[in-house]
Amino acid sequence: MAATAQQTESSSEAAPATPLLHGDVYDQKVDSLTRRAGRYLKSQPALLLTGSYLFCSLLGLIFVVALFDKFDFAVLPYLEISDFLLAALSNPWTILQFILWTLGVVTLLWLDRAARQRFRSYARFSDRFYKPRYQRISLYMFASLPVLFLIDIALMEAIGQSRAIKAGTTPRFNLSLIYPVFDDNKTMQMEQIQIIARSVSYLFVYHQNQIKVIPHANVAGLFPLPAAKTDTSKAEPNKAKSEPAANPAAKNP
Repeated sequence: MAATAQQTESSSEAAPATPLLHGDVYDQKVDSLTRRAGRYLKSQPALLLTGSYLFCSLLGLIFVVALFDKFDFAVLPYLEISDFLLAALSNPWTILQFILWTLGVVTLLWLDRAARQRFRSYARFSDRFYKPRYQRISLYMFASLPVLFLIDIALMEAIGQSRAIKAGTTPRFNLSLIYPVFDDNKTMQMEQIQIIARSVSYLFVYHQNQIKVIPHANVAGLFPLPAAKTDTSKAEPNKAKSEPAANPAAKNP
């Protein structure tokens, strides 16, 4: 028995260890970076809030600039830094899209790693992409993907919203002012407006195929219109025009 045990130990010592593939080394580096980042965020929890604020502000900046660029309007002189965060929070679908795209990429990476660990034939096949000369490129590429997602989502959302505003499919409002606008009619009320964006100080509306900037201090009331109001409002002037023509006929039989 002692001889058998000694022979088993010698055979196990003589058996060569399975060499690590380039993908395994890459996974070890990613795990090390992830643990270091997690420990750093635990020691500096305020950094996560600061990063979220910067992310939302950058998203709002790209979205607002791209949106008003579709109307050939330079909006930056009217904005404050806090307006970029407000723009992102007022369009939560853009933030949700970013989260979904990021989760999708993380899921694909996790599936690739699980497949390499379970199927060694797949690991050997994909090992060419994890060679040292490609590892740094891969890390930079995956680190830049969130920024690319951020820019692409903000641009696509701005394009879609600008098209909806120009097509007249967004909600409409009647806007009452405190002080008249200094135009030919000294306008006190704007009808059938569409809201493009809001800032801390201004309301940006689309009225009569042009952008109008209204200070919040001059807004007396903003009244939403039902969807049917847009269609019936066009018929009311025609009805008003036909009634005076019918009244004389009734007085003079």
